[in-house]
Amino acid sequence: MTDSIPSTTKFPLKVSDLDRVDLEAAYFDIRGHYKSLMLSRGKFRSSSIKNRAAMDVLEERLRAIAEREASVRAEAYEMLEIVTNVIGELEDAGDDLVTEFHAYQEGKKTYQGGSFIGRLIQAVIRFITRWTRSKEELQKLIDKQESMKKRLELSNGSDR
Repeated sequence: MTDSIPSTTKFPLKVSDLDRVDLEAAYFDIRGHYKSLMLSRGKFRSSSIKNRAAMDVLEERLRAIAEREASVRAEAYEMLEIVTNVIGELEDAGDDLVTEFHAYQEGKKTYQGGSFIGRLIQAVIRFITRWTRSKEELQKLIDKQESMKKRLELSNGSDR
């Protein structure tokens, strides 16, 4: 779905005031947005797993470079710190999203379900903010990696 998730104020506050047709329409609207959230969550998990694997490979490579090249050790550890911070930030964002999703799941079993969707949407917004910030940090890491690679190639002909 390309629609954005609407505010909870879009949905009726009192379902007892709705006739059957309006109630079904509101239900299907909420269900559609829930499906959209679940698809987004699935895409996030998939890309998170891929990114985690790439980060692990990058971390291993950075450690090898740091051990082999004493002259660039400080920069390698700086890059490793960026990787560690990005992973921590993404894990925190993911945990926040999962926590709010579970709260939403539990909340929809009560009459307070609508309040939890607002918190879930806020968690999605916080995740997007953290994701964007992490991508900026990763770009710094990529730039540093290229710089380091060039220096290593100049010093010994290869970075492997």
